[in-house]
Amino acid sequence: MAYIESLNIYCTMRNGLYVNFPTINIMDYFRKDSVEGEYCDKGVYDKITITPKISDIEYLRSFKFLDLTYRGTIEYRSSCTQPIKDVLCVGAFQLGLKNKLYELEEIFENDEVIYHRGYNASELRKLFVKRQLPNFVDEDKLYTLIKQILDLSKEGLIERGYGEEVFLESLYERVKNRTNPAKDMLKKLGQDKSIEDIIDDYGRLK
Repeated sequence: MAYIESLNIYCTMRNGLYVNFPTINIMDYFRKDSVEGEYCDKGVYDKITITPKISDIEYLRSFKFLDLTYRGTIEYRSSCTQPIKDVLCVGAFQLGLKNKLYELEEIFENDEVIYHRGYNASELRKLFVKRQLPNFVDEDKLYTLIKQILDLSKEGLIERGYGEEVFLESLYERVKNRTNPAKDMLKKLGQDKSIEDIIDDYGRLK
């Protein structure tokens, strides 16, 4: 209960439409008489004022790095959504590191690219979700670190002996091109590509 009370809520539904509003602590949300938000209906955004309801708690999202769902599955919420053709890369990457935790910890303990710079994990996450890398990060060294961790995951998968390392190929391609799905999407939006075309690209099987 204490953990749930610490979470923030940022969306709910009204009349079959998602309503988004500035993130707010769940307890503060229920103390409010009304909340200002917005919704999109047939491509048009509009403002809306809603009254918090106890049923809105269904739209409360946990952001723990690992979460056990009501279906009995484990979700790695620290990983962003992947294009459909690469959907297995996240699970493979995590699985490969599962039996290499000692080596992974050693990498992080000796790292000076992003760690040991005076920032904790939460602060680093906020710095790295922006379009530009933080000023203190050397991009060449960052991608060397990423490849080192990716190689460690691959080693773990090879040791399992099921050929699962093939699912890491898309991640190696991203390291080579210094990109990721979010960067690719932003680039396409900057080229005036329609959201429908981007969704089609995202859903391709090959």
